[in-house]
Amino acid sequence: MGTGQKFGGRNRGKHGKGKEGKRRERTNKDYKEIVMNNPHFEEYYSKNGTVPKDEQVEFFDALRKPLPLSFRVTGSTNQAKELIQQMESAHLKDIESLVLDNGKVVQPAEPLPWYPNRLAWKTNLSRQELRKFPKLSGFHQWMIAEGESGHVTRQELVSMIPTLLLDIKSHCAVLDMCAAPGSKTSQIIEALHADAPEGKVPKGFCVANDANNRRCYMLVHQAKRLNSPCCMVVNHDAQGMPNMKVKKDSGDGFEWLQYDRILADVPCSGDGTMRKNPDVWTTWRPNNTLNLHPMQFRIAQRGLELLKA
Repeated sequence: MGTGQKFGGRNRGKHGKGKEGKRRERTNKDYKEIVMNNPHFEEYYSKNGTVPKDEQVEFFDALRKPLPLSFRVTGSTNQAKELIQQMESAHLKDIESLVLDNGKVVQPAEPLPWYPNRLAWKTNLSRQELRKFPKLSGFHQWMIAEGESGHVTRQELVSMIPTLLLDIKSHCAVLDMCAAPGSKTSQIIEALHADAPEGKVPKGFCVANDANNRRCYMLVHQAKRLNSPCCMVVNHDAQGMPNMKVKKDSGDGFEWLQYDRILADVPCSGDGTMRKNPDVWTTWRPNNTLNLHPMQFRIAQRGLELLKA
């Protein structure tokens, strides 16, 4: 499993992850029409030993619950602390304890204890509830406005973890091999700036790659929100990611670029995305995973070749 969406066919996947073109907005009615049962999936995970027998019922029940909304505040901006204070005192306070039309009570949003400087937050709201209920429209519009301005990024909790583990410093050369739609790429850019001396442009940079040309435009949109010169978007098959030359630190000639950090969130079967993408319940088959493994291996292998010792 990976954190990306399902992959299958020419115009899908994270490499491409997710579907191409215009995706029809689902309504809550559409979600109810999807039967969240798949005998192939349940048999596979019941028999392969991944999930202990005494946890299987809880495991499958959890996958049928909507994914809660979570987001990050851009910590590399001077306005981050001010935005968090404003968010807590006004925007989050305004929706706290609201009772929605479906009977759900909005619980106070919480900062994640494992994410630095209270920059990542979680709610008990789903994306569908945020769009559907008029009582949440003010908070929804605030999220959209701050997202477009680059101050806030909506991102799943599990998606925030890999970049944290990379421990990126301002001098690092970072490669994001399968980068679209770009939430992790923006997190990488933020990390480069967060560690740089105040007012200085980081020496490091991020090369954000995706094999799907259209999804590269999504990457550009994500990167532009942060107004950073430290990102380059490229469109290439990560399995054969090309070598690039850069100037030597001495300024005398060129050398092959090797990266300090590499993130490879490879195309996956989408098992882990059922809570936000119920379509996976209807399409999942064991071969989805098995057919992707050779590509996943080749991407990982190429990444290792480009990584500094």
